[in-house]
Amino acid sequence: MRNERHLFSGGNTCQGFYHFYPTMAGEKVNRKIILKGGPGTGKSSFMREISKTFADRGYDLEYHWCSSDPDSLDGLVIGNNLFCLLDGTRPHVADPHYPGAVDEIINLGRFWEQKKIQKNRTSIINLTNTISAYFQLAYLRLQESGAAWQEMEFYARQLMHWPSVNKNILALGQDFLSTGKYSEFKPRHIFAAALTPAGIITRHESLIDADYDVYAVSGRPGSGMQKLFSHVLQQIELNSLDAEIFHNPFIPADIDFILFPSSQSVLIDISAHIVDYAATLTGKFKRKLDFDLLTLKGIDNEMNFLAAQKRCRAGINAAIGFLAQARTWHDELEAFYIPCMDFIRLTEFRNRLCKELVDSAGIN
Repeated sequence: MRNERHLFSGGNTCQGFYHFYPTMAGEKVNRKIILKGGPGTGKSSFMREISKTFADRGYDLEYHWCSSDPDSLDGLVIGNNLFCLLDGTRPHVADPHYPGAVDEIINLGRFWEQKKIQKNRTSIINLTNTISAYFQLAYLRLQESGAAWQEMEFYARQLMHWPSVNKNILALGQDFLSTGKYSEFKPRHIFAAALTPAGIITRHESLIDADYDVYAVSGRPGSGMQKLFSHVLQQIELNSLDAEIFHNPFIPADIDFILFPSSQSVLIDISAHIVDYAATLTGKFKRKLDFDLLTLKGIDNEMNFLAAQKRCRAGINAAIGFLAQARTWHDELEAFYIPCMDFIRLTEFRNRLCKELVDSAGIN
């Protein structure tokens, strides 16, 4: 049965644009095609059409969506790292790491009429600068929210009974790690969700099957969950376990969940501070731990915590608003390029490339 997964390789975070493009497909990929070209040149549609061919033939597919336009593709991985196609333009610039041996560049700009584009030079420059300005505003708001998040962590840390926290981290960590299996490859780091112009979007339901063993944790930022995830990740690396590490789309240094795909188990934060992963999880949890229960008595900083939480959420909502404005201006920018594209020639080229990929994969 064909497997279809949906992820984000990059995101709009409190650290600006942050991406895990190198882990979309690593050294084990058979062939990587880096698409170049301006807005409106059809990079996303190019990948979508090729995906249809391989979907019809039963191949597993990974769709890597764009955090600045969640209806557009940033990348496509076909089969078990058989082929990878990706958008190598700003802000996630990608260039060949193994030129010719693995990686190659296809410039879709060769299918446009440059003289037509140059007639709109001033408008294109102004729109590009306007879009950049709105992204800058979004990232400034996310920075503010990041500071509020750190304040939330400060208040939570004061409440915790750390001997109890550490004891539970060791016990739950050992239980989850016992399900891991060996792999010769390093753990893969990626996003399952993103802050987008359409709001916070998650694709994790395509990653966690209904029959997965779910080890669920919850708690306030700073209550010990990230200490658990850091401990588990360290053990995964030391023991060479097959794992995928899914990072928080707002605080990219933090981990939201860890998958053991080969043993179908997941350790996941269901607190829903940024992303509500629990909404689509079905069945009983294998284990569940609420770090907020492991607190000291007599310390009350609830008002301060809630005030910081309110500022954090307000900043994220404002940033999403700026991202939406950037998306609107980007649509206008694309309108200058689309009429200048020779999509007939582009389609002919795409069909030839698709046939070449199908033939090299040995598909009948």
